Amino acid sequence: MMTTPDWREATVGIVFPTRDELEALRCPFHINAQARDSIPAEHMTNASHYVSGQDIPGTEVQAPWTSYYAKLGNAPIAIANYGGVWFETAMHSQ
Repeated sequence: MMTTPDWREATVGIVFPTRDELEALRCPFHINAQARDSIPAEHMTNASHYVSGQDIPGTEVQAPWTSYYAKLGNAPIAIANYGGVWFETAMHSQ
């Protein structure tokens, strides 16, 4: 793993992966969109559940499918929670 030193390495003593290395990660399992709003509110900072076609407040778009969404600036990002970890999701041919 190729890394570049940053403040975390000097402070904590751990070598962290670069942003490019992290962006290359892919989950080895399939994550489905979450059709039910079942995540407790205390775990939903900056995340909301929207139904397909529902307007996403603060953006100019509607939810393309029923799932959780987080906003990055003014852009909605589809996300799903798996084992307590939030993952960015994308629609595929399925």
